Amino acid sequence: MTALLVGCGGAREAGEQDRTPRPEVQEGLTLATPSPTVRSIQLFRSGDETQLPIVTIGSGVTLTLAFDVMEQRGRPLSVYFYHANRSWRRDLVPAEYLTSFQRDDLLDYTPSRGTDIRYVHYRYLFPNRNIDFEISGNFIIRVTEQGMEEDVLFERAFFVTEQATGLEIGVDNVMIAGQGYPSVVPLVRFTPPSNLQSNVYDFNVCFVRNGLFTESRCTDRPTLAQQPALQYYLEPEEAFEPRPAEYFLDIGSLRVGSRIEQTDLTQSPFRLYLEPDYARFPGSGLDPLLNGQAVIQAAVRDVPDPGEAGEYAQVRFSFVPLDEQPLRGDVVVAGSFNGWRVEPENRLTWVGARGRYEGDVLLKQGRYEYRYMLTDPAARRALVGAAPRPENMYNAFVYYNDIRINTDRLLVVNAILAR
Repeated sequence: MTALLVGCGGAREAGEQDRTPRPEVQEGLTLATPSPTVRSIQLFRSGDETQLPIVTIGSGVTLTLAFDVMEQRGRPLSVYFYHANRSWRRDLVPAEYLTSFQRDDLLDYTPSRGTDIRYVHYRYLFPNRNIDFEISGNFIIRVTEQGMEEDVLFERAFFVTEQATGLEIGVDNVMIAGQGYPSVVPLVRFTPPSNLQSNVYDFNVCFVRNGLFTESRCTDRPTLAQQPALQYYLEPEEAFEPRPAEYFLDIGSLRVGSRIEQTDLTQSPFRLYLEPDYARFPGSGLDPLLNGQAVIQAAVRDVPDPGEAGEYAQVRFSFVPLDEQPLRGDVVVAGSFNGWRVEPENRLTWVGARGRYEGDVLLKQGRYEYRYMLTDPAARRALVGAAPRPENMYNAFVYYNDIRINTDRLLVVNAILAR
């Protein structure tokens, strides 16, 4: 069984140019705005950077948090943990969900070695002997200056599950009027633990596609025809609509090839110029599926430890609209390199002489998925008509509203790769 889960609500954050935590309030998840000095944030199940940050309580498996601070000298930092209900309201005090300390210190940090752009690489694994979890559910990890809970560098969401029962997951296709391709309806069936079978309306099931938190779909309407088993599925109007595949970028090597059209290693930072992305040719469904995650350690082959020795480069993105004419509104590039946040600094500029939008993003060597966020409604509608990715990962998770502890438990998670 594949343990991949995300919660209800989005995980997108807006970028700011200071360290003050200014949460972007969305329906559900709210995270502090990252400091501009922090880059290449990863949170994944240890051992596989494409796995979402899900851990089973008491399993001995850990999550890995990795990130860079763009400074020459490191210093100890702190981490704080918050429990949230299924709607991402932070709802309990630490003594109710942590078995040991209320915070921990980040002492594993190393200055970059032999890199053109200097940075300090941090790495933290949990649960550990200082931090473990008493209950399941949605969680948020906050990284701060040492011992200063409100001096926030960034926050990320993760999940602790019980795997208290089996969970069958499948998908179905439905045709929606006006769409050239079918929408996808994921469905699940499970039997609640015996001590919870009388409370069938206290369950909630959520689904997500390809690890993108902003696309979560949730339902609390079970089918009771096969009790004690419960079945949940999305209504057609809530189904996952067809969408072109994200673009794929591999800059594990700083050489021409694999979408890199030109390099300039004489400048600091190094500069990489990508082949243009054409609106009429969206991302390829043949590219590796990274599940919305950034891959660094496994992507860089020419240095012994990419976390500490991977290079940063200014990467030039180019987007060519359908008619090579400027669009109404903005074009912003976002992807797994920044948690899929729509940030003002990643807005592309129209270059009329070349009939395209261009912009630079400072990226660490690695593999990423990305897309262009368009505010022009006509341009967005045109992109929807493109052939969708044929292979997608659908993740499901089951919550139970437990009045005894006054929060939502995460009972079980599972995933299916649908082709």
